[in-house]
Order: sequence, then structure tokens, then C-alpha cells
Amino acid sequence: MNRRLIHLLLLLLLAAFARPAWAWNEVGHLTIARIAWEQLDATQRETVVGVLRQHPHCEQLLLKDRPHEVTPEEWMFLRAASWADYIRPPRNMSRNQISMHPIHRFHRGPWHYVNFPYRAGQSDSALPPEPIVGEGIYATHILEQLHVCMKVLIDKTSLDAGREADVTDDQNRAIRLCWLFHLVGDLHQPLHVGTLVDETRFPGAAHSDLGGNLVSIRTHIGAPPYKLHAFWDDRLGTDSHFPTVCDLTELLTHDPRLSTQYLGELLQHHDFRSWAEESYQLAKNVAYRNGELPLAKFDDFDRRLIKADDVPVLPQGVEAEANRVARRRVLLAGYRLAQKLKQLAAGWTHQAPGAP
Repeated sequence: MNRRLIHLLLLLLLAAFARPAWAWNEVGHLTIARIAWEQLDATQRETVVGVLRQHPHCEQLLLKDRPHEVTPEEWMFLRAASWADYIRPPRNMSRNQISMHPIHRFHRGPWHYVNFPYRAGQSDSALPPEPIVGEGIYATHILEQLHVCMKVLIDKTSLDAGREADVTDDQNRAIRLCWLFHLVGDLHQPLHVGTLVDETRFPGAAHSDLGGNLVSIRTHIGAPPYKLHAFWDDRLGTDSHFPTVCDLTELLTHDPRLSTQYLGELLQHHDFRSWAEESYQLAKNVAYRNGELPLAKFDDFDRRLIKADDVPVLPQGVEAEANRVARRRVLLAGYRLAQKLKQLAAGWTHQAPGAP
């Protein structure tokens, strides 16, 4: 093992001591995309990149900050996976300001997750028949939007309730392709699928802990509290520089414990809902520890009703297990994204002239 990989392993071991910088997270999404990139041949890559070139933010975001050692095509491909996070508006921006902004108006918060309810101590790990949804713009979720992405990309339909009115069909396909990149990754994060429902701890909150966003933990004694959701988002560290992403990709794809012969899910589960069920089971069994994970309400700490030392420390072995699960999920997401892109590229290649 070379020196760079040894250094990367040390960074992963120390990742829990760093505060999260993004969501599941920039390095995670870039790594998922690079795993997919390596699974595609040159023709498939060019076909996918040809669609991304039509994106209204191609120059502004997809090609931004390109390192000298990576081609524009590969950088565009990788950045497509994080575009949905780059467009998040600042918290202090009003809804009207967002609707008028050239970049932030494309943000769609509810598309990133789905809240399937989990109650502490329940024995059933099967995905509930229906998720908890809100009203208006919050009446949708990641599973619905993944299906819309595939329909727009396969059928080249102009019917898309989530599109901005002034974008062309080609631009909207590029936008939906970026959403596909990102949402396949998000669906593999357990706390983007399951939410802890607890009417006693969260009275009146239909979505209860919002997938770990309203509860906090500490990784070790003396560490500051941070949200359980952020803890999971951050399992691959926060260094999103291109060399680190390359090293992570090599580390994951060449780990004998993660070889495809040990990834039975790849052969057993092929649709979005089955991937969501995997994440839901992991939320129940690993993230929430079957309801036994000690938690504090993050709002109690934030409002100084409790001290940092009152926030529970993760039991021994929990962080190491979360790291193992996260690496497996990122690798699965990369392979599955590649499968979807190969399917799309094959269809586009056989379409009539004018196809992407």
C-alpha cells in the first residue's frame, strides 16, 4: 500500500474528530460519481457528459475550480453529483429571494430524502407502506423524484412539475441527470430514509427527529455535540480534494472485503424502493441501534438547557460500525449509479438524430 493510501486510512480513522462541512457529503458524492465514472467506457462517458454540457450551470458550477490534473469531462461528471448541494440557498434568504435567484431557485429540499417512520423498539425492519409527507412543495420525496428523473431522461418528456419555466427541454434533462447522480447517493444514506417517531420526546412533530436532525450525540468524551444526521453524513471525512477522492475510490473498489462477490445486494435489489428498504433497515439496526442509541435533543443543547457534557457519548464500537456501513453504502451507490447511467446511455445512443 502506497504512502498516500496509508495517509488516507489515518484520515478516515480520525474523521470523527472533524466537524461536518457538507451533507453526505461533498467527498461522499464525488466519490460515488468517480466510482461510477470508472465503471463506464469512453463512449458511455461521452454520452453522459454530452447531456451535462447542456446544463444551465455548466460553466458556473459543474466546471468550477477544476484541478489541473483532471479533464473537464471527468470534473463535470463528478461535480454533477454535488450540484444539488451547491444550489442550496443561505438560511437567511427569503422564499421570494430564492425564487428570483439564478442558482438557488433550482433548490428542491424535499427531493433529498423520504421519511419512513421508525419507532424505538419495533421489530419489523420492512419498509412501511407509505412515508410521512408534508403539504404543498413538501408533498413529494426522493423516491418519487428518482422515478421522475428516469422518466424525463428515458422518455425525453417535457412534462415535469419540478422544472423551472424558463429552461429548455435539453437543459431540464441535464438538470434531472444531476438530480439522478445526487439522489442515488442520498438514497443510500440510512438517515435520508428513516426517521425516529417519538410523540413523547417530540410532541406535535409528525416527522419527529427528521432523520436524526433533531437529536445529537458526541463521538467521545470532550468532543462537541453534533447532530446524528451530520455524524452519518460525515463518515468518509471532509477532504473533497480530487486526489483524496481518487484515493477513496481506489481504497473502496480494491478492498477485498467489499469486492462484488460480497455485495449480494447488487444482484438481489435493482429498484429504488428496494435500495430504500436497505437504508431503512440500517437506520433501524445501526443508526438508531434498535432504539437503544442514547440521544439528546439538539435543541436542548442549542438553547443551553443542557450542557455539552450532558449529550451522550456513542457506545464503544458504534462509530467503527457506522464507518463500515457508510463505506459499503457509498460503494453500492457508485456501482448502482453506473448501472443507471449505462442504461440511459444505451437508450440515448440508439435514439434518432438529435438525441443526447
